[in-house]
Amino acid sequence: MKDMHAPWKTLSSRQLLDTPYLRVRSECVEVPGGPIVEDYYIIENFGWAGVVPVTEDGRFLLNRQYKHGIGQVVLEFPAGGIDPDEYENPLMTAHRELMEETGYSVAVAEDMEFLAHMYANPTGARTRVWWYLARNIQQTGVPKPDPLEVIENLLVTPAELLELIHRGEFLVQGQIAAAYMALERLGYLKPRE
Repeated sequence: MKDMHAPWKTLSSRQLLDTPYLRVRSECVEVPGGPIVEDYYIIENFGWAGVVPVTEDGRFLLNRQYKHGIGQVVLEFPAGGIDPDEYENPLMTAHRELMEETGYSVAVAEDMEFLAHMYANPTGARTRVWWYLARNIQQTGVPKPDPLEVIENLLVTPAELLELIHRGEFLVQGQIAAAYMALERLGYLKPRE
């Protein structure tokens, strides 16, 4: 019987791409009790941080923007890649991305709280994701998005956010998980007992 929890054995590894923000390598791996896979690709990066921003009156701030990977416009929360100097503190990324993409910030540090830590795609990537809940956000600046981003911000109620999820208009999986966790933390959803 195969041990489902045994790690795979790496027989060889070669770096295919090595940049400050993204690394890709190919490994030859032996699966316990199974085949040898000649080219198993693994993506590495610094990960990213996302923010579920909520105004004082309980509305969620969303971004509408084009994503070239899928060639579509999506609705999502502010999020972005962790810079090398932020790697030890993803909360810095969360504050930066919220301001850059929306012009909003929190008035006091305690209004930005840790929500969850996730993996984006553990099958083929070492991408860690940190989610934060930003309460009582206020517009304190002007958005300064990345040159490749064209972002439209919009505010929605908790009911409207759920409707967007159920209609398939808010459809990025990690973003949906963060939305439900925030709705629960804020008391809009109750966990089953």
